[in-house]
Amino acid sequence: MRKELRQINKTYYTIGAFAKMTSTTIRTLRFYDRKGLLKPSGYTEQGHRTYSDEDLFRFHQILTLKYLDYSLDEIRNYLEQDYKDFSTSLEMQYELLLKKQQHIQRVVDTIERARTIVKENDTMDPELIMQMIRSIQHEEEQKQWLSDHLPDALVQSILNVGANLESELMMGFNDLLVMFKQGLSPEDPLVQEQTLAIKLIFEQLLGHPLQELGTSETGKVLGDLDSQLFPNFEPNFMNYFSEALGHLFRRMWEEKMNE
Repeated sequence: MRKELRQINKTYYTIGAFAKMTSTTIRTLRFYDRKGLLKPSGYTEQGHRTYSDEDLFRFHQILTLKYLDYSLDEIRNYLEQDYKDFSTSLEMQYELLLKKQQHIQRVVDTIERARTIVKENDTMDPELIMQMIRSIQHEEEQKQWLSDHLPDALVQSILNVGANLESELMMGFNDLLVMFKQGLSPEDPLVQEQTLAIKLIFEQLLGHPLQELGTSETGKVLGDLDSQLFPNFEPNFMNYFSEALGHLFRRMWEEKMNE
């Protein structure tokens, strides 16, 4: 008897009514049917599609997943899981939207940090801006990678100091990048002055003289940085920076020997 009552009280909607209720189109509902995303619960004697409240839950799940940039195939695979009751459906949508909110906030924070640095230097090179944005986007993965490869105390020191030196380091590289594009030699006094400034920033960041870094465990780890997580400049500029740094080290060694 209860089963019969549930069947009698169950609400069905024509495709037109369902489309109006969900602010979509009949064409979209037919498309979802063909793609296997949202099959109608039944058909009238005339063969017209009919939809139920359960279909309404599923439709809202599809909208949520589309908003989260899932492909149609990904949505179909995701919906193969059993989310038929309204409470579970809402929980699923809430969790997914919360992840989307966190992602958007990370993007906003990234752009805000980039804007702050760019405001301090109107001539910042676009390549450097993109490198900075990519680095910030991978910040959490970078922290995890460093934690997996370096002592916790060193990682915490790098993160704390890095937050204060980020703008200064970006400005330093920006000026050096300008000199590189102007064709100045790595041995040019201006290039050497800027390279020294960058060297000092790195030493504050890592807590090691760069000359000694190559023989330390920290240096070996940093030499194996994951290029997917720690974006780098294009090779010609990195070679230029390495040459300038090498010349700086040689000059410092010569000055020390002449003391």
